[in-house]
Amino acid sequence: MGIKKKILFKFLTDDVNPVFQPLLVNRSRYLHLFGGAGSGKSVFASQKLIYRSIRESRHKFLLVRKVARTIRHSQFNLLKAMIYSSGLSRYFKITDSDMLIRNILTGSEFLTAGLDDREKLKSIFGITSIWVEEATELDINDFNQLDLRLRGITNSYKQILLTYNPINVYHWLNTKNFQDSFKLKTTYKDNKYIDTDYINVLNNLKEQDSEYYNIYALGEWGTLKNIIYKPFVILESYPEVPDEIIYGLDFGFNNPTAFIEIQIKDKCYYLKEFVYKSGLTNSDLINKIKSFNIKNTDCIYCDSSESNRIEEFKKAGFNVFTSNKSVKDGIDFIKTCKIYSNTENVNINKEVLSYCYKQDKDGNIFDEPIKFNDHAMDAIRYAIYSHSKNKPTTTNIRLIG
Repeated sequence: MGIKKKILFKFLTDDVNPVFQPLLVNRSRYLHLFGGAGSGKSVFASQKLIYRSIRESRHKFLLVRKVARTIRHSQFNLLKAMIYSSGLSRYFKITDSDMLIRNILTGSEFLTAGLDDREKLKSIFGITSIWVEEATELDINDFNQLDLRLRGITNSYKQILLTYNPINVYHWLNTKNFQDSFKLKTTYKDNKYIDTDYINVLNNLKEQDSEYYNIYALGEWGTLKNIIYKPFVILESYPEVPDEIIYGLDFGFNNPTAFIEIQIKDKCYYLKEFVYKSGLTNSDLINKIKSFNIKNTDCIYCDSSESNRIEEFKKAGFNVFTSNKSVKDGIDFIKTCKIYSNTENVNINKEVLSYCYKQDKDGNIFDEPIKFNDHAMDAIRYAIYSHSKNKPTTTNIRLIG
């Protein structure tokens, strides 16, 4: 058996979830992989592109998201992880600094571009297929620009692969009449690799809100109700000299850790997403935050339930405080504030659109948010509300070294 056939056989038998296997050879121009959280959509997208890079030659696969910098911690790292976990690293050259991957057997390449960097997008020629992650981030004009880029004669079929959760039944991805398209809805039940803890998290959504459960667990198109905040106003630039800077920190490991900078100017709050990442130990997180060179007088407000982790941050020299515990009062206060975001805050901007109050099956609404996709929202509340209530007069100042 030739080397390519051996590699492809391994993909088919060992790695790819059975529900997705027929799509390895799907040639539709628009391939929609949508559905619930944890269904393996993005993992399969990376597998399909690797499969095609081995089976076909001289590809230029373009990895796209709304904001370029978010590609590294999503599509690019996922492709890398899949290449290494499948024992294929000797067949690929990976350049981390430029986020480039090249199959040395076939000459196929993986390139990256965000829709916030139109000049880079225009400079990439000969694109043969595109993978759009979190496709609901795009508006119809973004999509049309990408669609126009996929043209010309190629040796293999051209395809736009779209991966997303069906968060809004009125979204253009659901209402647009796509020609030559194939749509596959999947849920966590289609993912043989999903862990029990995450299954419990998804099933728990049923007790918190039926619509949330339908979207994120069952993968059904829906419309989120009882949204807590209005979308934050998006600005291109912030004031050059803020009055002060504070930080909010929501600890996680299996769930993402969120570390958010909040600049305060004239009683307005300007958000900057520094960390939003799963799998970070406290040591990893401390080292990462040290790299931002924040002042050791700036206040960091943390989840009050994580006393041991907070103590480690104090020993590392950070000016950390436990957050005010009142969720309802904190939310009510945030609603009165003028809060601004920017396009690079991808996870903040995404969370605020799906941050909802709980609603039971009888339609009763509770003054309590659904505990899912809320990590940035928690970090923001910790910082702004706690700082407003108990602005410290003394600090835990230590040198951060």
